[in-house]
Amino acid sequence: MRKRRRESVDPTTAPKREVRVEKKTSKQEYKVDLTLAKAQKAQATANKRKYLVILIGMILAAAAFFKFKLGG
Repeated sequence: MRKRRRESVDPTTAPKREVRVEKKTSKQEYKVDLTLAKAQKAQATANKRKYLVILIGMILAAAAFFKFKLGG
């Protein structure tokens, strides 16, 4: 029966287990970074929309004021 190799074939390279752990960690970090980037983008978009709604409301209020002469 053949024994499993515990080290990689080339002694100058990292063992396979370390390579797998490094790849897994890298993938997890990428997913976390992607999630944080999406959250920041959503926050920025919501902030822009908030000010856009306020601006449109002010314009409509001014239009209603001059159209119906609500001021007096």
